[in-house]
Amino acid sequence: MSTAFDRTTVILAALTAILYFVAHQRVGAFPWASAERAGSLFVNILPKLVFGFLIGGVLADVIPRHIIENWLSDQSGWRGFAVGFLFGVSMPIGAPFVILPMAAGLIKGGAGFGPIVTMLTSAAVFGPARILVYEIPIMGSQFFLVRAAAVFWMPLTAGFIAQQISARLG
Repeated sequence: MSTAFDRTTVILAALTAILYFVAHQRVGAFPWASAERAGSLFVNILPKLVFGFLIGGVLADVIPRHIIENWLSDQSGWRGFAVGFLFGVSMPIGAPFVILPMAAGLIKGGAGFGPIVTMLTSAAVFGPARILVYEIPIMGSQFFLVRAAAVFWMPLTAGFIAQQISARLG
């Protein structure tokens, strides 16, 4: 279990200090505008993160373990991959703040790596925000259809491979 000051936190703190030092050297003063932008981003993202983690934390308590295991465990077969795929493609805008804590909560509740990797991969490849807000308006529907046909197999394959790796490591 990681703590507030684990290796990742220390590395991020060091990288932050180095970048702000370099910015100070270039500008000749502390980069207050950069810190203000970071603070504004933090204030805007914090509520989403808090609610996302609260949702992820309570999932294992709200959804009975036998349901998670029946529908999303590594023993659920292709049903788990299908549920993971459909859940992933239905994630709305702002999904990383919700889907990652939800994935962690589902794994703690008995979900398997295969269906969860399928869910995360399908959200990344076929998330509605990506498709409806960016891809089709910018690239066009023909491009989307060609891309979708070319990568449709990716979430399911990634989930299957993850399940196989998990079984061998586990």
